[in-house]
Amino acid sequence: MQRTVLRNKKGLTLVEVMIALLVFLLVSLAMMQTALMSIEANTTNLLRDEAISVADLMMSQARTFAATSEGFDDARLECSSENKLDIKRPVRNIGGGVPFSTTMNIPPCLDGDTKQINIVVEWYWPSPSIKDNANKHTHTITSIVRRPS
Repeated sequence: MQRTVLRNKKGLTLVEVMIALLVFLLVSLAMMQTALMSIEANTTNLLRDEAISVADLMMSQARTFAATSEGFDDARLECSSENKLDIKRPVRNIGGGVPFSTTMNIPPCLDGDTKQINIVVEWYWPSPSIKDNANKHTHTITSIVRRPS
């Protein structure tokens, strides 16, 4: 039986270890950045889903309210009116929840029996405390309601 004998028994040099650690560091930093970007994208999508839910809830309430003759002629659904409401919704582990600013806008009426309802939901992310246009996000839905017969 023949053995293979290594002639060079020095092992790894300090330079080789340092290069290996540097490569490991670069790969680790890239993976951490990728993880942070995916967390940010997931949170943004979660907040967008929540805004869609808030807008849908407000539109359902407005359409249900307008489904009666009294509701259709109510001052809250008056042509050229605008109603604002701030809603704070808990989203995952974001401390204190995220504030969503909702606006129901009814432009000048199409005719006496038809109204257009616009719901605009605004929120600020990634920093809800800093309200600037760089952090501002909006979602808008529109519906047309007719006077009930």
